[in-house]
Amino acid sequence: MRLLLIRHAQSTNNLLFAETGGTAGRSHDPPLTELGRQQARALAEFARTDPTLQAVTHLYCSLTTRAVQTAAPLAPALGLKVQGLPHAHETGGLFLRDESGVGYGVPGKAHTELLTENPHLLWPAGLNAAEAWAGGFEPEDDETIFMARAGQVLADLTALHGGDELIALVTHGNFTQYLLRSLVGHGAAYFRVYNTATTLITLPAPDAPAGWGPLVEWVNRFDHLGAAEVSQ
Repeated sequence: MRLLLIRHAQSTNNLLFAETGGTAGRSHDPPLTELGRQQARALAEFARTDPTLQAVTHLYCSLTTRAVQTAAPLAPALGLKVQGLPHAHETGGLFLRDESGVGYGVPGKAHTELLTENPHLLWPAGLNAAEAWAGGFEPEDDETIFMARAGQVLADLTALHGGDELIALVTHGNFTQYLLRSLVGHGAAYFRVYNTATTLITLPAPDAPAGWGPLVEWVNRFDHLGAAEVSQ
């Protein structure tokens, strides 16, 4: 199986941090900015002719608004539906802070609400489509939880897919680090991943020596973006 990780396009929280260096006024479930929508469209247009993206057999996304919106133009470009994946959200889940700065969980959106953002979205079988997604709140600094959830996502995908299938997952910048740690054991290294950038991994690696891990084909590919469209 090959796994193509796609970071969501620029969200309003990404822009807030880029402009202020802080998170005051952040949204618990931010939508895309206009630049973010442009990035998502650029990825979709690139996907229409890119051999790797055209080979995608299944498309998944987290249930956050920004990931669902990013996948919206990509799905028809690939001729695929988008399967929501509830555990693929950003580290910490959806949260706000009280007056003392302590985080508390906030629910996301229901299927009907997210369908207005992406009519190609399929709801996870284990969730009630009439109810809001719980939001996935978790302690912000507990890396054992992040690693366990990354392992669960990868186990779920590998249980469903294999062989020559190419699975694309629209997920999040920080959670991508834990997916990569789980896959390749990169320790404390940090991989820069721009908005809508792709990372491609083949597991297990073809023709690799015994005991070697997956093949990392590339990290942070963003050649579908013009210079003015690149953001973190």
